[in-house]
Amino acid sequence: YPSGPPRYPMYGAVPQHLLQHAQIYASQPSQPIPPQHNPSIAPFGTPSPPEVRQPRKSSREEGPFQQQWDRLDRVAAKSNADLRQGTSKLITNYIERPTHAIAMRSMQTLCQGAALCDVISSKFDAVITSIDDDKFSGKEDDLKVYDDTQQRPSGSSPSSARRKGTAEDQVYEALGGNKGSNHFAKVWLYSNSRLPPHLPPFKVYLPTYPLLCLAATYSERVYDPPVPKSKEVENHIPANWRSGTKAMVLKSIPVDDMNTVVFAIRGSQTFMDWAVNYNSAPASPEGFLDDPSNFCHAGFLYVARKMVKPVADRLRVLIQENPSRKHCSLLITGHSAGGAVAALLYAHMMSKSVDSELSYLTDFFKRVHCVTFGAPPISRWPLRKSENPRHKKSLFYSFINEGDPVPRADKSFFRSLIKLYTTPAPSISALGSTVASMSALNLTQPLSLSPPKSRLRLRRPSKSTLPPAKPPVAPPAVEWPVPTCELSPAGRLIVLRPRPGGRETDVEAVTVEEGMLRKVMYGDPLKHQMRVYKERVDCVATKAVTMGG
Repeated sequence: YPSGPPRYPMYGAVPQHLLQHAQIYASQPSQPIPPQHNPSIAPFGTPSPPEVRQPRKSSREEGPFQQQWDRLDRVAAKSNADLRQGTSKLITNYIERPTHAIAMRSMQTLCQGAALCDVISSKFDAVITSIDDDKFSGKEDDLKVYDDTQQRPSGSSPSSARRKGTAEDQVYEALGGNKGSNHFAKVWLYSNSRLPPHLPPFKVYLPTYPLLCLAATYSERVYDPPVPKSKEVENHIPANWRSGTKAMVLKSIPVDDMNTVVFAIRGSQTFMDWAVNYNSAPASPEGFLDDPSNFCHAGFLYVARKMVKPVADRLRVLIQENPSRKHCSLLITGHSAGGAVAALLYAHMMSKSVDSELSYLTDFFKRVHCVTFGAPPISRWPLRKSENPRHKKSLFYSFINEGDPVPRADKSFFRSLIKLYTTPAPSISALGSTVASMSALNLTQPLSLSPPKSRLRLRRPSKSTLPPAKPPVAPPAVEWPVPTCELSPAGRLIVLRPRPGGRETDVEAVTVEEGMLRKVMYGDPLKHQMRVYKERVDCVATKAVTMGG
């Protein structure tokens, strides 16, 4: 029995002597221990045998499915490479390229928007300046803004229809194209581009209308050179490079048949210079007006100060030529920037606490009037007529065409106006019109889906049987936000406009308060033309004299 293992397994503790001569059941036989190679006993010169470790072959390589495994490895490697390449293409096509395109498009849009602002601002400046120089043709085509890649229509000259000037009078370059856009007409699409329809009418005594027509006539004629052998005299006020103001022109005309001496003023500076570029910050009128805290436009104030001596010298000459002119009226008038300077000169002559050679001549005239047309705002608080009973019958009117942007041309207003020109025009959605049309239908009655059984059901119902239809609901109007302006226009504000619901030639004159004018957004340069002012003043005066209005 000790010579071999038992036939059956033994349970319990195994004796020690059995472990020495036998192995446990189900255990593998022990491996023989290979002999250790001792290099010290090896013969000299005999290299030691290298130990070569054979790689162990896996069961995949030894099995019958080796080719299938290799094929799966190649497919997996290819799928991994394709997945990486596809992910890279996906990121490039759907993330990187669209992001780059959006960035480039945004940059292009910003550049185009900035370029459009510059083009429209330059165009607006050119139009207003040409109107102030009486070189504008009055055509709506000359208000269009063209692309650089296009060409201007042939035969379109800004000054050909209005003036007999040459090519030097043209204020527009060939920005040109056959498909220009009139960005300035966009302002009429907003609901706050017009005043309310019902406003107090402008009513004065009949002898006042000839004086208003006289002011409009000479405000337009101030742009013409003096007629030879006439009593018209021009005085030029030099420029000042420190304050950035250019020369002004003062024209004096004695109208003896109307017992009036007319002083018409016009400016030779561009609109952008007055409104934005040159010294438009308010300055104190100390020593020039009664209220030194009522700050005024620095450029206009400088020109008005420089005009005190020339105007006083010219008035003394006129009085010396004809002493009977002491009983005449003095009318100071002007258009655009000239109107702003005229209002300051009038306020200076009416001042009580200011003494100058011009204010001294105020008492030499029966009355002193001031009538301006399209004058820009000039002071922090509106300049008013003097409360002195002696000047009770003096006129201080500021006429404004509805839509003329110059009477609202404060710096903040001008920035907002340029933004309006470059913004897409407001459009009424189709949903609003659809709802308005559907609101007139009666949808409360149940509809029958069955075909009619008799011809009586095909008859048109009478008006008595139909329920009353609701009036259509108009979509809400779009308003442009009007910025707060720092300066105010001078005098009593008179707005000239076509009568609501009437023709363009059916003009009415209404009075407005300065607070109401601050709520409207005017931006049509065509309404700034002095020719339009004169036509409307003549129309209102004619209707008043003929009892037509």
